[in-house]
Parts: sequence; structure tokens; C-alpha cells
Amino acid sequence: MNFLFGEKTCFVVHGYPSCPYYQKAQKLGQAIEKKNSRIQVDYIEVDREEWKDYIEKERMELKEHRAHYHYTCPLVVEGCDDEAKLFVGGYAEFLAQSRKRKLV
Repeated sequence: MNFLFGEKTCFVVHGYPSCPYYQKAQKLGQAIEKKNSRIQVDYIEVDREEWKDYIEKERMELKEHRAHYHYTCPLVVEGCDDEAKLFVGGYAEFLAQSRKRKLV
């Protein structure tokens, strides 16, 4: 993933509200936004009962092959444009990328 200084960056965190990792990803996203004015983090909440079907559809829309094997909550995607979405992973990968890129 590339992060260019001054460039607007967007993340979308998909998950269901009762998931503790989704809750952690929300807190991380809020911390990132607070520290970085050029970063926007959006959240899409899905009912737990609908998660399996929802994530399957979302995974298949991502071009990266490794995204097709992600089944857990949350699903984190980077990109401000629907045509340029990049698979980040789950909470652990979101945290690792945030630290690597010094976003938090």
C-alpha cells in the first residue's frame, strides 16, 4: 500500500456491531482520523445474520486474490474510489498497516 504525503486516503471498515474486532477497528479508525486530517474512515454495519452473504459479495468485488479467502469480521478496505479499492484485511492487518505507515 502506498501512502503519499498530502494525498487523501480513505478506509472502509465493514462489520457487525457485536464483533469485538469490529469495535477495535472502529476505535483505531477514529484515532487515525483524529491524528490525520487527510484520512477518512467510514464504517458499514451489517446484521450478524447477514454477515456471511454480505462478506462473500464484498470479497468477490475486490480484485486481490487474497481477499477471496477473508471470512472474518471486520473487512477493511482502502480506497476513496470504488474502482480503486485495495484489500487491507481484518483488524490485525489494519493495525499493522497503521503502525507501519505511522498513522497512529
